[in-house]
Amino acid sequence: MVVEAPEPGKLSAILFTGIEAVSRQSWRDEALQQVVREEHASLVRELLPRHGGREVKRLEDGFLLEFEGGLSAVDFGLALQRELETRNGTVAAERRVVLRVGVHVGMVVHRDGDVFGEGVNLAARIEALARPGTLYVSESVARQVEGRLASPPVRLGRGEMKNIRLPVAVYRIDPREHRGRRPFLSRMRSLLSRTPTAN
Repeated sequence: MVVEAPEPGKLSAILFTGIEAVSRQSWRDEALQQVVREEHASLVRELLPRHGGREVKRLEDGFLLEFEGGLSAVDFGLALQRELETRNGTVAAERRVVLRVGVHVGMVVHRDGDVFGEGVNLAARIEALARPGTLYVSESVARQVEGRLASPPVRLGRGEMKNIRLPVAVYRIDPREHRGRRPFLSRMRSLLSRTPTAN
């Protein structure tokens, strides 16, 4: 009997987006649904390369994305939500794109261009809990972004999740509390440039 070796895992930041129905009209009109989905997809694909992310796959009402670390994923999520807030102020209510975003850093397995594992499952569960217009993240993400945001993630509590072995702590990051934040590397360069040099 041949026993196959387990597939090697990798630590990744997994981000799910999910479109929230903002009006009954938009979700009764299939053509309008498609417009909203395509505008969401266009913005995701425009922003993703700027944050070093990878599109794993497009879902019916969202995306499964992968990043090297939690900070990159959160920066992307904040940028996406801010862009959508600006856009939504210029279109009719039925054309607004309102998203739930969930992020988790955990072990995943890559296979045939897709990702699998508890890290993916947990990110999906967190996205489903998220308040529209915000980011909900796991404790592993909150640790990675600690001290790197304008204000810390807000701990919402710890609870059981379907098909997840241990209770999970969930945090909220609200884009409205992070306006004007300079990226971490930019702030470091600014600090270094002000450091006096020896004569």
